[in-house]
Amino acid sequence: MKNYSLFFALIFSVCITAQTKKIDPTAILILDHMNDVIGELESCSFELSSSYDKEDPDFGLVTNNLKATVIFSGPNKMLSRIEGSKGKKGFWYNGEQIAYYSYTENNYGIIDAPDNTIAAIDTLHFDYGIQFPAADFFYPAFTDDLLSDFDSIQYIGQNKIENEDCFHIKAENDKMIVQYWISNNAYRLPKRYLIIYKNNNNLQYQGTFNNWQANPKIPESIFEFTPPESAKEIKILAKKK
Repeated sequence: MKNYSLFFALIFSVCITAQTKKIDPTAILILDHMNDVIGELESCSFELSSSYDKEDPDFGLVTNNLKATVIFSGPNKMLSRIEGSKGKKGFWYNGEQIAYYSYTENNYGIIDAPDNTIAAIDTLHFDYGIQFPAADFFYPAFTDDLLSDFDSIQYIGQNKIENEDCFHIKAENDKMIVQYWISNNAYRLPKRYLIIYKNNNNLQYQGTFNNWQANPKIPESIFEFTPPESAKEIKILAKKK
């Protein structure tokens, strides 16, 4: 006689998971469209204005602001300039190396990197503790990761963000609430996101996109970094694992 106990246990587990999650198909359709468009872009550029809460030992909870300009080209070219309370810095990725330059301190460092942009971003994050602005939107598995990590993904309706019609989507689990505003146009690119860390005093991180350019023609030379003659080279140390 065949043993069906493992089969029925698996089916029961899947059913329980489906019942405990609250997933709106409309929200997933919008997110998938956005994810597909981003994945098919050959190049793009955008500006990102963001704010984030941080606990300061002297002043308590304070909000910091950042402005970033980001350019992608092909599978392995990236340029990012970021300016905030800690100064101005830039990153150049040419498919082989990531160059970091601090405009504020006039120093730079070079990091060997993988041969594609997503892996290079992971290297910055996991090995060096450097956060890349709005990186999650560019991962091919963006929607799948949301489905895996969140118990609820809901379509709230349409809102205007800076006079732009947007779809409003909310995802939630026991640790955080994430909200997305996706432009209601042919491209359906992200307009704004908000992250609330429920397990960390409800600290918030918010970003707003502007000046999206889809498939612009970008010179390859802009991804090559040439340090100023007066700049000092420094060694960027990886995090201890």
